[in-house]
Amino acid sequence: MKAVSIEVPDEVIRERRLHDIDRWDEMWNGRMRLRLPPDWERQRINGHLALFFADHWGRLGEGLTASQVGVKAPGTPDIEVAGELVPRTYKVPDQVFLLKGHEDRVQGGWVVGAPDAVIEVRSPGDETYKKFPFYYSLGIPEVIVMHRDTKAVEVYVRGAEEYDRVPTDADGSVTSRILDTTFRTELDPGSKQPVLRLRRLRLPDREGSV
Repeated sequence: MKAVSIEVPDEVIRERRLHDIDRWDEMWNGRMRLRLPPDWERQRINGHLALFFADHWGRLGEGLTASQVGVKAPGTPDIEVAGELVPRTYKVPDQVFLLKGHEDRVQGGWVVGAPDAVIEVRSPGDETYKKFPFYYSLGIPEVIVMHRDTKAVEVYVRGAEEYDRVPTDADGSVTSRILDTTFRTELDPGSKQPVLRLRRLRLPDREGSV
């Protein structure tokens, strides 16, 4: 899902706020990126991911998890947009994770500083990978990309200069060490459609699918 990059009148921005359409918008170095609401499949995937990690991660005391929360760097200056102050730069990942002990990074409704991991559900042609430099500059240890249509998952860990992709295991799975979770894509025997299987490593009875 690409951003809409045009000159937008203040009244349009206020209308988006009024109807809560701006929840997906982002600021990139002082330029607002207006985003269309996610389509059905992307929202379905995001909902299932949120439920899995709420039940099998957050409620087990691993840490905090939330969907579509703004993330900004400490000390980010605010700028005025349509009569309200907003951070000059922030991003809105699909899923945000904070390990136990990092709860203090939630400040004023934002995650200030680096989450321990984020998940981006990628639609074809969107700007997911363009967010990587921002995530790297924040110091986020792990970025997970799930592709909307194929259900394939890529896990990236913070390397010396950029994110390095984690190799896929022999069985086709890939593992997030931060989330202690494996992701494996397979074809559903009935529908013949790709399905993502999720399983906790230390707690393999904790599993789900998207």
